[in-house]
Amino acid sequence: MRIVQVVNGLPPEYLGGTETYAATLARELARQGHAVSVFARRENAQQPEYEVETTTTDQVELSRINHTLRGSTSFADSYQNDTVAARFGQMLDRFQPDIVHFQHLVYLSTTCVREAVQRQIPVVMTLHDYWLICQRGRFLKPDLSVCSGQTDAGCAQCFHHLLDPKMSVLYGWLKPLLGQQSWLRERARRWYGKRAGSQSVSLAARQQIQARMAHIRTLCESVSLFLAPSRFLREQFVAFGIPPEKILFHECGLQTDAIQPAPKALAPQKTRGKRPIVFGYIGVVDPVKGVQLLVEAFQTLPQAELRLYGGEAAYAPYPDEKRFRSRLASSARIRCMGRYEQHELGRILAEVDVVVVPSIWYENAPLVIREAFLAHTPVITADFGGMREWVTDGVNGLLFEPRNIADLRQKMRRFITEPTLVARLSRAFPAVRSIRADAALLARLYRRLL
Repeated sequence: MRIVQVVNGLPPEYLGGTETYAATLARELARQGHAVSVFARRENAQQPEYEVETTTTDQVELSRINHTLRGSTSFADSYQNDTVAARFGQMLDRFQPDIVHFQHLVYLSTTCVREAVQRQIPVVMTLHDYWLICQRGRFLKPDLSVCSGQTDAGCAQCFHHLLDPKMSVLYGWLKPLLGQQSWLRERARRWYGKRAGSQSVSLAARQQIQARMAHIRTLCESVSLFLAPSRFLREQFVAFGIPPEKILFHECGLQTDAIQPAPKALAPQKTRGKRPIVFGYIGVVDPVKGVQLLVEAFQTLPQAELRLYGGEAAYAPYPDEKRFRSRLASSARIRCMGRYEQHELGRILAEVDVVVVPSIWYENAPLVIREAFLAHTPVITADFGGMREWVTDGVNGLLFEPRNIADLRQKMRRFITEPTLVARLSRAFPAVRSIRADAALLARLYRRLL
C-alpha cells in the first residue's frame, strides 16, 4: 500500500510521544514493504514560510513544511490554514496514496482532511489528546485548573486574548516581545491565567468558538475511522458525538526489543543493596506534567534520589517558578539529567527503581508507562484519565490522588520503607504491543477501509 502519515513534528526537533510514535510507525510500515510518506511541520524563522523540504530517510519520504505562524492574525488561523492544506494537497497528488493517517494536526491545518477526502482517499485519525474538542488539547484552563468539558463560553474565556478585538491587538503587539523575554512571557502568562476565568465573554467571542466547533464536527464526519489509545479518551469523543462504531480503542505500539528487563527488576533486593532508592521522571519537563508536584513531594523523603530525565518545555508557566527552581538547585538528591534520545531509554530505565508519572491533566496513554513495564519497572501515576488504565494499583505500581502532594509523597515513601515493594510490583506487567504488531494491525485496518 501507499500510505501517508501526517504529524505536527518529527524527532529530533520534537520528542513528544505523538511525534516519536509517528516516526517509529512510519519506519516500521516501510520495513514491512509499504510505500510511506510523512507530512510534518517544522519551524524555522530563517526560511520562507510554507517552504516544503522533501528528503528520504530509512526508506520513508519526509515532507516538512515550514510553518512558524508568523502570519496568523485571527483565532481561526490557529487551527486552519488553507496554504498549508494546499501544500499537503500537492503532496497527495504527487505521492498518490491509498490511505492517509493523521496523527496530529496542531500547527498544521484541519483542512488537510478535506484535501484527502476531495481526492476520495480514506482517512484514519489517531486521537493522541483532546485537541479537536479542546483548543488547548489537555482540558486545562490557563491557570492550570482542570476544565470540566467543552462549552462555548468556557472556550471563549480561555482564548480571550485572541477572540476579543482589543485584547487580540494588544497580544499581537506584545507577542514578539514576549518571545524574546522569557521572564516577561512568564509574568504575562501568569497574569492571564488568573484573569481569564473572570473575563466577560462577548457574543462575537462565542460565535468564533461556535464556528470552530461546527468546523470540527464537519471534519469528524469526513474521517473514516478514529483510533483512541485509551478508553477514557474514547468515551470523551463518543460523548462529543462520534458514533461508537467509528472510534476504536487502539494501543500504540512500542519498540519492544529496544528495552529489556533491567537486572535490578529481576532481583532488586539483591542488586540494589543499601544504596538509596532512585525515583525517575522521564519525559518533557513541563508544569502540565506535574513535575513541580513531584519535586515538592520528594523534598522531605529520606534515603532516596530523584532523577529528572528530559528537556524543558514552555506549555504553561509554573504556579511558583522561583520556588520550583530553588528546590531543584538546593537539593543534592535531585538530579536534572537533561534531554535524552529515544535509543537511551533502555539505559535510563535500568538506572531507576520506580518511574513516576505525576501529570495534572487527563493524560491519554503516556508511552513512558508501558516503556517502564518493558523494563519491569513499577510506576507511580495519578489516578485519573487514561493513566489509571495502564497501572493496576498494588500489582505493577501505585496510584495516587491527582494533584495531591501528600498522597504522592506517601506512595513514594512506601518504596523506601518497604524494602521488598519494588520486587513485589515487578512481577505482573501486562503485555505491551510491539510496533511491528501495531503496523501489521494498522495495515489490516487500512485494507478494510479500502
